[in-house]
Formats: sequence, structure tokens, C-alpha cells
Amino acid sequence: MPEERLYLLDTFAFIFRSYFANPRLKNGAAYTFARIALQLLEKHQPTHIAAVFDTPEPTFRHEIYPEYKANRDAMPEDLRPQIPLIRQLIEAMNIPIVELSGFEADDVMGTLAKRAAADGLGAVIVSPDKDLLQLVDDAAGITVLNNKDGEIWHDREGVKARMGVWPEQVVDYLSLLGDASDNVKGVPGIGEKGAAQLLEKFGSLDGVLAHESELKPRQKAGLDEAKEWLDLTKRLVTVVTDLDLPTTPAKLRYK
Repeated sequence: MPEERLYLLDTFAFIFRSYFANPRLKNGAAYTFARIALQLLEKHQPTHIAAVFDTPEPTFRHEIYPEYKANRDAMPEDLRPQIPLIRQLIEAMNIPIVELSGFEADDVMGTLAKRAAADGLGAVIVSPDKDLLQLVDDAAGITVLNNKDGEIWHDREGVKARMGVWPEQVVDYLSLLGDASDNVKGVPGIGEKGAAQLLEKFGSLDGVLAHESELKPRQKAGLDEAKEWLDLTKRLVTVVTDLDLPTTPAKLRYK
């Protein structure tokens, strides 16, 4: 990993974690967020950093699939007024904020991580989100840090240990499983263990489809049904990494 590293904070993951840690404390999310962010800055002393936000506007995923995240609960009413306060705290810490209308924070982080790698910077995506494990690339210096309970670093071997598949198989793994939290359909009859076993045996989703006749009857029936939406699911779970952003990794040096 290069000595200079760009830390990319999955900001709303931090915010919700902070809110539920102190739900009864007035401005508890802002208070806890500040503590977490300051601890990270002190411990890791990043050379480059960005707090990446989702925007309130619908994304391209909502445009191609209106039911995307339709089952999500609304933001708690007492959290909503804390968001501007948290943004002020981030600015006071001299942490740049990056966001792009029409895309999720995952896409912004994915694009910045890839560009940082191309510029010779290491990239650390700080998030508990399993979807972001598709971005892990040891050769490029892209890793994922889950600091929710202690610190768990995910390099290539770490992704395999956590999910049972390699980073380059994560998109196909998520396509088979779907994502109930995002209201994204997967393949009926295929769970986490089954998806990992199929990808280990056949290598990819295309490989699974090519060997459909070798699947168990329940898996085969589910795959036949899911062919109607598999391409859409794969597009929904794939992190975009080529956005036209208003900044570059070099501009995110931590002052």
C-alpha cells in the first residue's frame, strides 16, 4: 500500500450508526459522528480524505427501477435537522465533502478510489457496506475498512473470508442473492452459501448460466424465473467507477 492514502468516508453509514448509538441524546448523531471522525483522523492521520454523501435526489437506479429502496424507512425526524450540523462539523474539520446528484455515495467512492489508484495513491473506503467489497484491489492499493466494531480491513483475502468469493466475483454474488434492504430481487432458491459455492465451481454468473443443467432442481427453477430481471439486478448492484466528478484525489489532500 502506498504511503499516501485517500480515506473515503461512507458518511451516511457513519451518521446512522451515530444516531442509533445515542438516540435519546439531543444532537446525539452529530456528537457521536464528531467523536468517530476525530478518532479516525487521530489514529490514521490520512494524507487525503473526503466525506462522501448521498444526495436527496433520485439516482439513475431509481430511474431504471422505480421500486429501488422502496422498502426503506424514512429518516427519523429528529435526525433530519442534524444533517446540516454534521456537514458544518465536517467542514470545521477541514474534511472536503464530495457528492454528485443522480448517483449514490458508493459510486462517488468507487470513482475516487479508482482514480486515486491510477494516481499512485492508496485508497481506503471506510464503510461496513458489503457492496463496496467489489472495489477491493490489492494490486491497485484499494482496500475497505469496516470500523463499526473495532477495525476489520478487507484486502483480497479478507473479502474471500467474509463473503466466500473473490472481489471480482462480488457483483455476480450480489446478483444471485439480490438485496432485500434495497428491494433488489435475486435468484429464488439460492442463498449466501449456495451463491458462493456456484461461483467457486463455475467462476462467474455467466458460468452458472452456461451450466444451468447441472444445478439442483430448486436452483435451476429459480434461475429460470430470475432470467427476467437478472440483467437489471446486476446493473443495480454494480458500483459505477467512471463518474465525471467536480474534484480529483489530488485536491482532497488533508490540510
